[in-house]
Formats: sequence, C-alpha cells, structure tokens
Amino acid sequence: MVLRVAICGGGIGGLSLALILKNFQASQPLTIDVYEAESTFSSVGAGITLWQRTRSIFAALGLQLVLENRALSPPLMLRKSDTKEPFTFDELPVPYGSIALPRAEMVQLLVECLEPNSTPGLAIHFAKRLSSYQQDGDGVTLHFADGSSASADLLVGADGIGSAARRTMYADIAERTSRSDPEKAAAVLESARPTWSGTYAYRTLLPRERLQAVSPNNVMLGEAMIWCGSGKHVISYPISPTIINILFYDTIPGGLGQPLSGPPVVSATKEEIVELYQDWEDDLCIAAENIGEVSKWAISHIRNLPQYADGRVVLLGDSAHAMSTHFGAGAGQAIDDSYILGRILTHPGVTTANLVDALKVYDAVRRPIADDITERSLRTGFLYELHPDYVPAGTDLDKLRAGDPAELRRITDEARRMSRFHWAEMPEQDWERARALLERQILGKEDGSTLPRPEL
Repeated sequence: MVLRVAICGGGIGGLSLALILKNFQASQPLTIDVYEAESTFSSVGAGITLWQRTRSIFAALGLQLVLENRALSPPLMLRKSDTKEPFTFDELPVPYGSIALPRAEMVQLLVECLEPNSTPGLAIHFAKRLSSYQQDGDGVTLHFADGSSASADLLVGADGIGSAARRTMYADIAERTSRSDPEKAAAVLESARPTWSGTYAYRTLLPRERLQAVSPNNVMLGEAMIWCGSGKHVISYPISPTIINILFYDTIPGGLGQPLSGPPVVSATKEEIVELYQDWEDDLCIAAENIGEVSKWAISHIRNLPQYADGRVVLLGDSAHAMSTHFGAGAGQAIDDSYILGRILTHPGVTTANLVDALKVYDAVRRPIADDITERSLRTGFLYELHPDYVPAGTDLDKLRAGDPAELRRITDEARRMSRFHWAEMPEQDWERARALLERQILGKEDGSTLPRPEL
C-alpha cells in the first residue's frame, strides 16, 4: 500500500523532508503532498549557516555538488566590543568550515533539487494554511483556513513556531489527559506554548561596498565576527560576496520565560540600533549607521516539548523545537529532523499498520538531541553577553567585563564546547540508532540494538 504523507509547511524543514523522501522512496512507495500557507515559497529571516552536520546530509543524498562551489567561512572571531578600546581576544575554530547563504537561496536550492514539476507522486499546494486536523485509525483529515480539507496517512507539522499542528496535537493530548488528571492537562497545554527568551534580535543586511566606502579598515569587512559585551552582542558574517548579514541582540534583564508583550516581529529603525550600541566600539557604530531595512524579532523558543508525535501526526523543525538564533541551530536541526524522519518513513518495513509505532522511534531519537541543542543555543547567546548565570563556574565577573585575557579564555573554551555538536557526530549515526531501534522494537529483528550516543 502506498503511504500518503502530508507535509504542512514549505520552509526549509518541510522541503528538506520532501527531498529526503524523494531520494529514498524506492524502498517504500509513497505520495508526498506539501501544503504551503503562502502563495509561493518564501523564507523568513536573512541568512543561514550550513555546518558539517547539515552538509553531510546533502552528501548522503548525493547532492553535495549544489554546495561545493560555495566558499567555506573562516573561523569566527571573538571580539570584546562594549568599549571604545576594543580588541579581538580569540577565534572560534570551525572544523570542516561552514557555508553561509541567504535563507531564500536555501529554499530555492531545495525546490530545484526537488524538481516538483517532474517528480511523480509529489504535489505542491500553495495558499493552504493548516488550521486543525482530526485523526483516527484510518488516517488524518487536514482542515485549512480557506475551508478546504485533505486526507493523508500521516501529517507532518513543519509549520513553524506558531504551528497549528502542534496546537491541535496538544489540545488533543490535554483533552485525553483531563479525563483523569485536569491539573496535568493544563500543564500539557502550557508546555506547548512558545516562551520568550528575553532577547530581541535586530536583523539587517549591509552592502559591503557601502561600509567600505565610509570605513575602509572596518574589521567587519575582514572576518566573521562575534561582538561580545555586557547585556548585548552582535553577530556579523557575509552571506554573499556583496552582502553582510548582521544580527544585533539586546537582552532584557529578567526577560527569560516572561510573557511577550506585543507582536513577535516588527519593523525597526537603524536609529534604535545606533542608540543601543552608542557606547560600543566605533567600527560597530559606523556599521549600524549604514545598514538598510531593519526588523526587530522577539526571540522565542519551545523548550522540552513532552513529545513530537501523537498517533499519525508528527512535528518537525520550529514546530517542535524553535530555538535561539545561534550556530545556525534552528535550520540545521530542522534538516536533521527531516533526515531521520525521512529514513524511517522509507524503511521497507514501515507500513500504515505500524506507522504510529515507527513515529515513536523518531520521537525517541530526535527529541533528546533537539532539546540539548535548544539549550546550547540559548546558553550561547547569554555567554556572549557575559551573563553571570551562564559564564563558566569560577569566572571572575569584574575581571571578565574589564577584558582580562584569562577570563575571556573561559568564554572561548565554553563556546567551543557548546558548538562542537556540529562536527562531533553526524546525522548518519543518529539514523543508525533509529534504524536499530526500529528493527528491534517494531519489526522484531533480534539483531537490532541501540547504539550509545557519544557525549557532545
């Protein structure tokens, strides 16, 4: 029987899953319907960084050629910048390098690899925003905001931090739980709501030529930079030969976990950034004065979601584990999700009869990893801001803020430790654990065994 897969969300996660299903479906016949809420494929945000983990998935698909003509980024330079006497204090090495490119370009690459107009069994549906779903033992019925509906054997919610799939899933779980434990049901609903990290990110792009004209020796022109300082930090890196991607972060004391007041994304002005960073180094202030359009994002996240799968519905990417914007974690983890889920769904032993149990394997393998990376991403941002609760134990805060080399070295060491997941283990190893668990628990093969996950 052909497995009918409905993917709600045509962003990086949803398109990556469609691509992985396309490439591996020879072992499991299926149809793929991608439902995108907008009238065309689009992407929110400016830049994306592809690290070794993510690039290894493209290699497993035989698609490394789509990336190999792109330059690997140099190591990230760590700079003490909340002073008029700034200095670069270390570098954050990136084994195997990383590739930066615009998010819209990444989406376009995925669409080109998918070849939707010539791929049998693949259909793209635009202007289809999921509003809710219903499921039973025979499948899932999807309900869209335009009043239409569709059916599938499986629904993949790749519909972002505001996911209707997650909202419906946890409403269903809470309703079942309330019959025996109303208090627990309320906690279940609360766990599915995004919370604020306490940080705003101002996203913008800066034409390299413009900065070079007014500040030819600006350090932003030469390196990918992490500009560190108390309560704020900045990340800048090129996403093309002509464009520099910049994120200015501003953390509100005590904001972590607090309700978000106002919309999650609003337009902003360069004057806001100039004022925020007026006491920082001149090179950064000059860059701020020359940026283009600015959007202000309240960085929210989903921490420790109790489960990613319920029956025939499964969550992927930001709908399951929206993250802070560090180390390219969010997009990379969405692609990781897609790889493991795609390999499970195309395993020859997975059928509509055992699909529910197969999705539990995805949950068991991916959820602990994504939870870990969510916390690493959050801690990393606070680390760059020299936050007293997130610097390594034993750090002398006064010396650190004054720029003591030994104390700054602690920051570098901790940043290296938290970033090494990008190369310490590859998604293929995660798949081997998933395959072993699938074959032992679902298919009854006695030779299947779980593989220990190395400490990252």
